[in-house]
Amino acid sequence: MNKSSSLNLVYGIEYFDDEDCDYFYIYHTIFRNVPLNHLNRMNDKNMHKRVKSYCDKNFNETATNATGHTKVQMIHGDHYYKTYDDVFGKDVVGVDNSLYKDYGQLWNTRQFFKKDWNPKLTEKYTYQNLNAVDKAIGIMEKNELTKGHTYDN
Repeated sequence: MNKSSSLNLVYGIEYFDDEDCDYFYIYHTIFRNVPLNHLNRMNDKNMHKRVKSYCDKNFNETATNATGHTKVQMIHGDHYYKTYDDVFGKDVVGVDNSLYKDYGQLWNTRQFFKKDWNPKLTEKYTYQNLNAVDKAIGIMEKNELTKGHTYDN
């Protein structure tokens, strides 16, 4: 299975940003990498209503900027796993597997997560490679900053 042959069901909660005067959603993945043969089930409006009703009832919201608007939506894998590289191109961002939108793709611990049908697909989008690069850059900068200097503490 690849990202083009997967579906993902997410629960979104709308918030208002006072500084930007704009609305945005924070998403929680419920089902990840669902095979396309489950399309009818994942696209069933009654299922969406039941899932939304359950999540609305059981979500413990403490943020004061939540608007109370929520939604359940099915997202195709190509959109769910879109990266900065996909949006801006390698010549702008280099090789960057950072996900462009946060639907909770990399978290199995967000509330309501139930199942990932293909965890190996999700593992392609971890940040460990980027973190390794960041660490290497940090070490290099530290060495450059301290080169030729002694500490007098």
